[in-house]
Amino acid sequence: MSELSVGIDVGGTYAKIGLVNEKGDVLRSEQIPTDPSKGPAHFVRRAAAIVQAWKFKSVGLGLAGGVDAKTGTLLFVPNLKGWTGFSFKKAFEKSLGVTVIVDNDANVAVWGGYVVALKKKPRTVVGVTLGTGVGGGLIIDGRLHRGATGSAGEIGHLTLELDGPRCHCGRRGCLEAYAGTAGIQRLAREFMRRPPSPLTPKALADAALAGDRGARRVWDTVGARLGQGLANVILLLNPDAVLLLGGVARAGGLVLDPARRVFAAQPFREPFEKVRVSAPADRDWGVVGAALLSRERRG
Repeated sequence: MSELSVGIDVGGTYAKIGLVNEKGDVLRSEQIPTDPSKGPAHFVRRAAAIVQAWKFKSVGLGLAGGVDAKTGTLLFVPNLKGWTGFSFKKAFEKSLGVTVIVDNDANVAVWGGYVVALKKKPRTVVGVTLGTGVGGGLIIDGRLHRGATGSAGEIGHLTLELDGPRCHCGRRGCLEAYAGTAGIQRLAREFMRRPPSPLTPKALADAALAGDRGARRVWDTVGARLGQGLANVILLLNPDAVLLLGGVARAGGLVLDPARRVFAAQPFREPFEKVRVSAPADRDWGVVGAALLSRERRG
């Protein structure tokens, strides 16, 4: 059997834990409540107790928020109060005795898509995670690019409209305010006479495919806003590929087609003619990417 790694994707409510091979296949998986109020040390003990029975060589951890990848310390996080300043790298390495890497959850998810879906072939990739929020990761010359403070790739907080809707970050007109789940729900309530219940991206996609004009207008707006944000990044970085991951990306052509129409309208043709946009089949990219990134950094 090939060497295996563990990936842990930590959300505000639940954490997903998986045993992953070099191809990105999840061989075993568990999900546990994060229980933020009990503190990070308690979480480490519970997660470590689960994986100690598994055979693996390294562990990767993805956290929503600002992360110091060198020390494995959480610097800032909106939904895990009291967890900042804690070194997950140190705590997990002490418990498990293997190499542990810690990074932003969008970074590890994009790395997973880069390795598994794109086979590491493009050298410059813009990755976007579309879900509750809109996150991003940058791969430049085949390596994750974190920037001076580890916060590179925050595409979800590019400003599209100065007076646009309020984003969860406190600013107005961010891409996330249009293409994150809350933004999509707001558009559905605005454009649809009878929004589906529960109001999920999948239900909206089903409604659009069934011919609901309001639902179609929602996706046209979301896709156009996504295209607008991506166009800015493409002009800046001139990537080979754009990788869309997460639940909202499952809408496929409903969101991709209007984004591509934005690209087609750009006066600078070369970067947009070269770039390849893909939305691979969804999987637990945070788990997979964290595990695969730990293999890169092992030893």
